[in-house]
Amino acid sequence: MSYLKTKSEHNLLSAEILISNGLHAPSVHCAYYSCFQLSKYALKEFSGIDYQKQEEELNKLKQAGTGRIGIHEFVIKRLGTEIKNYSNEAFLIYTNNIRLLKTFRIKSDYLDKPITDEQSKESLRLSNEIVQLLKSKCHL
Repeated sequence: MSYLKTKSEHNLLSAEILISNGLHAPSVHCAYYSCFQLSKYALKEFSGIDYQKQEEELNKLKQAGTGRIGIHEFVIKRLGTEIKNYSNEAFLIYTNNIRLLKTFRIKSDYLDKPITDEQSKESLRLSNEIVQLLKSKCHL
């Protein structure tokens, strides 16, 4: 059993619990991290790029000076490329949803602005859609 896959499941459940208790900002955080963790796991299981290889590829990009890239950007872009090889429609859904979810997470974690019930529920909807897409398209 993968710890990242389990953490992803726990974060998705946590988002639901947090929303039901009116804790909207941390629910967005959990919804995003559920998808990010499952994305890393999908790279390993679907694409055969284990966690060590993911780190190595990211470090090569950093050393090549391809700009400022972090693990989140790397995983999202790399998995998006893998998904696109199989389905352009799935690629568009994945990349659009996770980028929007990431935008909500940044607002939730870093900005001095409230997160509404609607925003937290939209984050959970996006997260559930990503999780279902990865499970079906990446056979997780």
